[in-house]
Amino acid sequence: MSRVVIVGGGAAGLELASILGRSVNCQDEVILVDGETHHYWKPRFHEIAAGTFDNDLDTLCYFSHGAKNGYMHYQGWMTDIKREEKQLVVSKPNGETDFVNYDYLVIAIGAISNDFATPGALEHCLFLDSPEQARSSWLQISSLLRSGHQRAINIVGAGATGLELAAELAKVNAGLEPNPHAAKLKINLIEATDRVLPNSPLKMSHQAQLMLEKYNINVMLNTRIASVEQQGMTTSDGLTISADIQFWAAGIKAPNWLKNIGGLESNSFNQLMVQQTLASTLDPNIFALGDCAAIPQGEGVMVPPKAQAANRAAVHLAKSLTGLMRGKQLTPFIYKDGGMVVAIGHNFAISTMMNDKLILKGRVIRRLYDTIFRLHQKTVSGVLTMSRLIIAKRLKCIFQPN
Repeated sequence: MSRVVIVGGGAAGLELASILGRSVNCQDEVILVDGETHHYWKPRFHEIAAGTFDNDLDTLCYFSHGAKNGYMHYQGWMTDIKREEKQLVVSKPNGETDFVNYDYLVIAIGAISNDFATPGALEHCLFLDSPEQARSSWLQISSLLRSGHQRAINIVGAGATGLELAAELAKVNAGLEPNPHAAKLKINLIEATDRVLPNSPLKMSHQAQLMLEKYNINVMLNTRIASVEQQGMTTSDGLTISADIQFWAAGIKAPNWLKNIGGLESNSFNQLMVQQTLASTLDPNIFALGDCAAIPQGEGVMVPPKAQAANRAAVHLAKSLTGLMRGKQLTPFIYKDGGMVVAIGHNFAISTMMNDKLILKGRVIRRLYDTIFRLHQKTVSGVLTMSRLIIAKRLKCIFQPN
């Protein structure tokens, strides 16, 4: 009998738990450790913050889902690893400390925004690194929208998260224009480099910039934030950018508490160092995947921090770990980039394909963005459940009042 403990119920962790739970022998155990009660797909956190997320159809309860898919949900947060005892140290919601034994441990906690030690950023900015933070952000934005007058929102970082958040808030703002009591938002999207989506092809950045300007978003390029105050930000040039609410969505790193946890090797971004098999460099019984892991691909190339990379690593490790439990050898994870899709509002998206040689845009590509989420649902819940959710979503859009 083997016990696999998976820490983190994000896209990668949940997919791994679901596949393993349905495929391992009945005498084996799969335990998913996460402090939340429900799963939210991280690429849609910006929708939660903007109040456009469908909580009824697009969330998943770990407890009931685990019962149907062969794993058990343990509500709690990892705080340490006792490697010699093969125990995970967990903080429970009531504040008590517990220990969870494991034979194989998989860490898939994702990453958080990197504030680059900017003074005041942690104290005065909102982050979208967890469902709790996204929900808290919506409470503040909802209050702001109801306050009337001209209001401003600063968003630092014009990568996918910052761009999607800015576009979603702009659409909400436009939808409230007929309401005389609603606030009018000025959205400042602040980027330290010379273009939005700085890690994407130039043509993709250009198309994204055009759409942001169409949504009346104030894009501020080559603008580096030196400090953050309660009611605004100060740039390295001494400019003050005032705002009622401020978001930080620039850069990523693994949480500080993960660095060298249990004596494991990590890098300067707090990511756990693993082999190409996804096993940690210092312990063959501990694995890591997703944005919290530094996964090599040979010749100094690392797997990029993308949702699709985490999903594919989860599917790979599910097969490889199942084989290991049956006496086979682990297999290396080989990542092939399938491009990227960035949503700009509900009716437009931009995508790269064919090794960034082809740039596509428009309403059809926005449907492709939704399809990626549906494929995630298919992996964790099956084709039948995914199909029922799609039908329910369509019917809800048709019959619910505006």
